[in-house]
Amino acid sequence: MKEEVHIFGGGITGLFLAYHHVKQGNLVTLYEENETLGGVIGTKKEREGLVEQAANGILLTDDIKSMLDDIGLRPVFPKKASKRRYFWTNQKLSQFPISILSGTKLLYSIFLKKLKFDPNLNFEEWGNQMFGSSVTKNIIEPALGGIYGTRLQELHAETIFSKWNGDGKSTIFQEINKHKKETYGTVSFPNGMGDLVSHLVTYLSPKIKIQTGFTLSNLSQIQTLKGSIRICISLKKLIPVLGSLLKPEVIPNLLSISTITRFGETKLTKKPCFGVLFGKGEGIQALGVLCNSDIFDGRVKDGFHSETWIYPNLSGFDTKQIESILESDRTKITKQAETAKAIYKTTWEGVFPAYDRKLFLFNQTLDQIESDWQKNGLDIKCFGNYRKGIGLRSLFESTMI
Repeated sequence: MKEEVHIFGGGITGLFLAYHHVKQGNLVTLYEENETLGGVIGTKKEREGLVEQAANGILLTDDIKSMLDDIGLRPVFPKKASKRRYFWTNQKLSQFPISILSGTKLLYSIFLKKLKFDPNLNFEEWGNQMFGSSVTKNIIEPALGGIYGTRLQELHAETIFSKWNGDGKSTIFQEINKHKKETYGTVSFPNGMGDLVSHLVTYLSPKIKIQTGFTLSNLSQIQTLKGSIRICISLKKLIPVLGSLLKPEVIPNLLSISTITRFGETKLTKKPCFGVLFGKGEGIQALGVLCNSDIFDGRVKDGFHSETWIYPNLSGFDTKQIESILESDRTKITKQAETAKAIYKTTWEGVFPAYDRKLFLFNQTLDQIESDWQKNGLDIKCFGNYRKGIGLRSLFESTMI
């Protein structure tokens, strides 16, 4: 029997969810505030090359392969040289920025030490206890900072690893194996990540109803609808919709993130690489940088090199100030100044959740709210980058039926 499904939010989460319901043969109506779909995911074609608006790739799995086949989209695999990844620690580039002793402690922590979360510790404090200060500062800090858009002291381990059992009965290795799926690396598409959005929209358009110009502002707008209701709007927009259902102490924090794509004549590093991750207190304001033209073919024109630098927030800076910050960071690595041929800034204000203790409590509250709706005969569920993980693969898998 076909199910009637109403999906609110036409970003990438809503598109993924609509795809899964179409595959199940359900009747889908997709509601979106803007005239275009895709949310933060998109690609601009500039004179110098491609500029991604948010994610630069998606981790390929068998399920995602199947989806790409359905929508007729060919993945672009990364160059072999992009397997090289650098950390910037102690004012230098390194592929393994810890000592042999610290590396041995890391292996012990992964394979033998029991995993136990502590709600009273931020990730930096918990990481120092779990892995030691060297591993936490030189590997975990830069790695997670680049992914979650902030520093470890603002993050919470149990929120990030919410699928793991952290009661002290299993190891990290056991938890990884429990949730392990075969993957084939990060891929992009011929015209960038915008291809994923455009192909999904083309695939879905004849199969579902799409209503643009619809703003979800309160629950009374949707509670009388027949069928299942799926809310896929951003956390920033969801909070006021839930309104009095949320206590002040569980309202999550939101992050603003800026990306700057830089086109220039020289490479950032002597050897091609995926990118560089920056630790705290290293004199660089950026959280990380992706070497786009080293990762995928077709990213640049006219022999330029492309890099995307990730910053916590640069919304209050003008173009000259932004260029000065970026070039100062870059010169610390290259040891020589070079004028950029072009820079393009994108800032998303309050779009990304802070994966801290508050988000963990918020999701517990949201679980209870969804359970109460279910008891009252309302099939309402929420999906997004605040629920089951922040990457596109996590979003795709969280929306699978």
